[in-house]
Amino acid sequence: MEGNVDVPAGKIIDYVVEHGDDLSFTKAFWKECEPHPYELRRYPLYVDCLLSNAEGNSIAEIARMTGVGWQSVRAWTKFKQKPKLAHFLSLFLKLGEPKTGWVWLSVNNTSGHAIPLGPIVEVPTSVTSWNDIARVLAQLKPFELGANGLSREYLFGFLVGMIIGDTAKSRAKNWHRHLGLGLSKRYETSLKIGDLTCICARNIGLRMHRTADLEKPRHKPHGFYYWVSQASPLVDWIFNVVLGLEDDERTTYDPVRMNWVVESPLEFRRGLVQGIAESDGSVSIASQTVEFWIGPNWDFFKKVLLTFGVRSFQNREALSVTRSEATKLGAIPAFSPILRTTRYSRFEKLVNAKHVGHGKRIPEHIRQFIMQNSRGVSVPKLSEKVLDEFGVVLGFEAVQRWARKAEKEVLQPTIAKN
Repeated sequence: MEGNVDVPAGKIIDYVVEHGDDLSFTKAFWKECEPHPYELRRYPLYVDCLLSNAEGNSIAEIARMTGVGWQSVRAWTKFKQKPKLAHFLSLFLKLGEPKTGWVWLSVNNTSGHAIPLGPIVEVPTSVTSWNDIARVLAQLKPFELGANGLSREYLFGFLVGMIIGDTAKSRAKNWHRHLGLGLSKRYETSLKIGDLTCICARNIGLRMHRTADLEKPRHKPHGFYYWVSQASPLVDWIFNVVLGLEDDERTTYDPVRMNWVVESPLEFRRGLVQGIAESDGSVSIASQTVEFWIGPNWDFFKKVLLTFGVRSFQNREALSVTRSEATKLGAIPAFSPILRTTRYSRFEKLVNAKHVGHGKRIPEHIRQFIMQNSRGVSVPKLSEKVLDEFGVVLGFEAVQRWARKAEKEVLQPTIAKN
């Protein structure tokens, strides 16, 4: 339903005659209409003007009694204008009470006084199961449908994963949050990640687009592509209710509260994993692990991975998955096969790599390759070279041992000469 609706003047007058300036109706809306103190002072004056007008007082008399300018008195009593809370009252008289535990939310609002423009959706104030999310999604009209056959559940999951990860959830003072996504120009596939995130946002009726690129910071080798969404109470709802975070909390420092995820649909969980992986995932060939740098959300993401039968462990600041478990990640897969980012390519190499059996010697030609290519090359980089050349993944210690052997052979003739 669109916002800023008109209801018969008589209906508004009947309501204020019965209820006066009582603000109980605001409880039917997201965060009780988020009124500024100015609006809380303005609404009782609006009610006084309507009641005084109903008693037959002139505009001049009403202005004198209430202290409201005569232009505002005329506009209010002729129902040409309304203060912010009166717009919400009109919506309340049109919509009625929401379900218990749910509130009305306007996706779009005007700036400044934030008059609701709609569409109006009914949202829960807490999520108990996926069904709560599904009911909200069913009300949101998409600007863009999913590409490549991606379901709405997947797209919302990917968006939530990106919000937990790379995407900023900024708000200016007391205004609504917007999404901001900056991705390094180092990787061409960053454009694909940003564009897919935009599709996900537009699929739930949020405007989001690419803006001007960000210049290269002094301490960074590359600039950034940048995307931004509209500011909307819907973004606030995702932050507060879907992620379960308070306004003063941050995904960088505070864990999300999303226990309902473990019983959510497969496609939502798949999108969630891939959104988090494309934000905060990495693949280490040398240690033969997939790592998720998800700050305080280790326990949460460990439970999500277990729904796919994947075991993980906390290692330093990351949640790590060993190569034996990483093969199970391939069934999700952890990284998006549509985006095919650098991470996805590395993940494919790791999962499909051959392995030197336990207790078996590394073939001579591979040992020689390591020794011949070790000069000035780090062990992780050398491990990748071996994988690219032979399709074989070796442990960090094995590569390091043969690289050091090469160093010793170079040094020995020098020592002998001296």
